[in-house]
Amino acid sequence: SPRPPGALAGAPPRIWWPGPREGAYVGLEVEAMRTGGDKVQMRALEKARDLGLVYDGLNALGRVPWKINRSTLGSAIRCWEEGVVLGDIPSQVDLDVPERPERVPKPEGAEPDTPAYEAWKTKMLANKLEFFKYKKVLQRNMDLNSLRCSTLLKLHQAEKFQNMEEIYFPYNMDFRGRAYPIPPHLNHLGSDMSRGLLTFSHPKPLGPKGLYWLKVHLANLCGANKISFDERAAFVDENMQHVRQSVARPFHDPDERHHRDERPWWQRQEEPFQVLATCREIVAALDSPDPARHLSSLPVHMDGSCNGLQHYAAIGRDREGGTAVNLCAGDRPQDVYVGVMEEVVRRVADDASCALPPEPSREELRRSRSARLVDGLIDRGVVKRTVMTSVYGVTFVGARSQIQEKLMDKLAERGVDVDDAEDEIHAASAYVARVTMEVMGEQFQGARDTMSWLAQSARAMCERGQPVAWITPMGLPVVQPYRQSRGYEVTTLWQTVTLLSSAEDLPVNAQRQATAFPPNFVHSLDSCHMMLTALEMERRGLTFTAVHDSFWTHPADVDEMN
Repeated sequence: SPRPPGALAGAPPRIWWPGPREGAYVGLEVEAMRTGGDKVQMRALEKARDLGLVYDGLNALGRVPWKINRSTLGSAIRCWEEGVVLGDIPSQVDLDVPERPERVPKPEGAEPDTPAYEAWKTKMLANKLEFFKYKKVLQRNMDLNSLRCSTLLKLHQAEKFQNMEEIYFPYNMDFRGRAYPIPPHLNHLGSDMSRGLLTFSHPKPLGPKGLYWLKVHLANLCGANKISFDERAAFVDENMQHVRQSVARPFHDPDERHHRDERPWWQRQEEPFQVLATCREIVAALDSPDPARHLSSLPVHMDGSCNGLQHYAAIGRDREGGTAVNLCAGDRPQDVYVGVMEEVVRRVADDASCALPPEPSREELRRSRSARLVDGLIDRGVVKRTVMTSVYGVTFVGARSQIQEKLMDKLAERGVDVDDAEDEIHAASAYVARVTMEVMGEQFQGARDTMSWLAQSARAMCERGQPVAWITPMGLPVVQPYRQSRGYEVTTLWQTVTLLSSAEDLPVNAQRQATAFPPNFVHSLDSCHMMLTALEMERRGLTFTAVHDSFWTHPADVDEMN
């Protein structure tokens, strides 16, 4: 199993990764690659001539010592005990479940096109809507229960390890080479609370620029991440009163909690627990005799700028695309999401204000209604996930789903009953997704051309009956596992179930192979970039970890890492 249920963080792993099938834990079987049982990929891994760099990269990440941030742990436990819904700490109260609607029987003798039939049909449709709402509440309560269990597991593990000076997270990788901590619950790839609960074990003096980078880090966590670094540091200075108040009085009294806007400043941020941990670190440094000598173990994050587009721009030597994603130097960081958003906003406004012809087509009506519904709602957050995942092969359905989630939140804030307006929101989300993907195709034609070439190459391989395979710059063989499936029906006393098999003797799934190749190829390059950085940082004696394209190190070492 790639993530055994017993896999926890703990004492330093005594066995590193000498090969694909042994390492990370003593007495717990874990494989270096999460193959999902794919024998072709595992054979390719075992036959590879030299995977020293790959295993060294996993080992370098796994050798980083961590510890629990006890201040954040105390705050998280208090939130849980007092029922504060914050960040990823869910409500402990289920939603009220409406009474289950009873089935509406069809009246005897009610024939189509008769008043009785039409009345029954109206009641039946209303009943279906009520049943849908009933099922949705049940699902939301099930989701809440899962979130509560996950939160308690993380808090329990943090309490268990809070007195250990060093804990470690062994790593393994997926078939593309992307590295992940093996412990499934508490780890730094997790939620805001998980990240806030963890800090490097060994502190380092901040040095001349460490405090500056802590301020930049706090600004990033607060969403002020599309201005220059100096402006981000200034943002924190301007909000220093809020920073100090968050540390001095992180919680209001229970009778003071009324509205989100009245909460303490740190609780109003998107990533509250990381914000609180950073506020505490900044205040401790400022209140020390010499901030440059203050010992800090808090990781500072340097996030990639839409890494997928960066790789495509580099592969295609695309200067225009590279400039948009900060591969080319500039005075201020470029924001690819804002560039796309501004063009989407312009097109939506045009469609919303455009006069319809005397006899509009259904498509013209749909487009106009959707544009009017979302006009004024499109911001960076609405298009961000679609832009970010477009280079990883997001489908139209996926883009529509991403955008619909954001639009429903925004419309709910405006007082719209999103359940009653679900059909209109669904149509509007499809419209915005279509416009966003059109804009992406125009603004990043170079990336599209490269993706198209990769997909054509994949189809050529599949015509020979072969899965798409390549070797990464670190020497890792990658074999895409997508094959056609074979179904088996198994009948028992209670039920008949269909089992799907995707064995290696089945033909390759040419469509999936072609659509998955561009994103998987870029992911494999991104993993090499990260692990080679980990090896170089370890060679220099510096602490480094990462969440894929977000690189973390001590505040004092940010400049050297960059």
